[in-house]
Amino acid sequence: MECSNLLEAALKKGNIHQSLFQGSTDKLLVTDLQRTLFELGFSKELKWDNYQADGDYGNATATAVAAFAQRNHMATDGKKVSDELAKIILQRHDFLPEMYILWDIHQSDLRTKKYISKGTRMSITAIQVLLNTLGYGEELNFKKFGADGFYGDNTRNAVKKYAADHHISSDGDLLTRPLINLLLKDIDKYYGNKWKELAAQNLPNKKSPLVLFQGSRFSGKPCRADELFVPALEKINGYAEQADVIIHVTSSFRTTTNVQGAIVKPATFSNHLAGHGIDMNIRYGNGKWANSSVLAKYPNVPEPVKYFLSLIIDDDELRWGGNFNTKDPVHIDDHLNKDRAAWKKRYQAMQEAVQLGRA
Repeated sequence: MECSNLLEAALKKGNIHQSLFQGSTDKLLVTDLQRTLFELGFSKELKWDNYQADGDYGNATATAVAAFAQRNHMATDGKKVSDELAKIILQRHDFLPEMYILWDIHQSDLRTKKYISKGTRMSITAIQVLLNTLGYGEELNFKKFGADGFYGDNTRNAVKKYAADHHISSDGDLLTRPLINLLLKDIDKYYGNKWKELAAQNLPNKKSPLVLFQGSRFSGKPCRADELFVPALEKINGYAEQADVIIHVTSSFRTTTNVQGAIVKPATFSNHLAGHGIDMNIRYGNGKWANSSVLAKYPNVPEPVKYFLSLIIDDDELRWGGNFNTKDPVHIDDHLNKDRAAWKKRYQAMQEAVQLGRA
C-alpha cells in the first residue's frame, strides 16, 4: 500500500496547496486524496457512503483533511493541503501495511506464549516502525539500522522502555495482551476510526491474490505482491543468496484510486499497481548500504551489489530499473505491463481485493 502515485508526484513538485484546495478542478488529484483519506480511516468524515471518491474537494473532504490533521497534531481547517500536511498523509499511508500486521497480531490468541523476538521479519519491522514513530528511535538506533526486521538488543531495549513508560511490565520479549493493546491504542491516535475495517482485506486470505512474500534475503517493508509474482520474487531472493546481499524493500504493491465502479482510469501502467514490482536498497558486507545514488553508478558499485544486479539484468524474465529510459535504479519487476491486457487483469484483481474486499 505504499504512497499513492499522484499525491507523491504532486508533493515532489512542491506547493501542493495550489492543486489541493476546496473547489480545486484537479479531479484526479482530489480523488487520490479522498481515496487515501478513506484508507486512513476517515470514511465517516468523507461521507463515503454518499460521495465515495468523486474528485470534488467540498466540505466533506475538508472535514476529513481537518480530522486527519488534528489526529496528527497539525492545525488546519482542512480547506487546503500544505506540503507539510501532504507529507504526513503519505507517511501514514505508507506505514499502513506494517500497522495491518500489528492489527492481525492484536486479533490473535495470546493464551499460548508468543515472543516478539521469534516473530517474522515483517512483524518485527512493524514494531520497529511504530516505536520509531512514537519517539524511541534512539533506543532502536534507528538512524543506523532503520526498520531492519532483526530483533536484537536495540529493539528489545526500545520495547522495554516503551512498556515501562506506560507502566507495563515487560522483558522486551514476551508479547503480552497489555503490550499489544497499548500498541494498537497508539496506532489509533494517528488514524481515523475506520482504518481497522480495511485491515482484513489488506492481508492475505484464501480468496485474495495478495500475498506477503517472505524470503531469506528480504527485509524492510512488508513485500506485498500478486501471487503470480511470487516465482519472480523467489528468483530474486535466490540471486540475493548467490551474491550474499540483503534486499531491503522500500516499496512493493501500491494501492491507488483506480478501481472499477469507484474511480478513474490508471494514471500509469506501473507494475507496482498490479503487485508485480518492488523498490529496494541493498545491504552488503558488514551492514553497508547501497541506495539509489549508489545503485545508479552500476557497474561501478561494490562487488556483491554488482554481482546481484548483473544476475537480475541477465535474467530475461526480470527487469532492473537502472536500464529504463528514465532510470529507476531501485526498481525490479517482471515486465508484466508489456502486455497491457495481462496487466489490467492482475491490476483489477489486486486493487479490487484490497480496496473493495472482492476476491
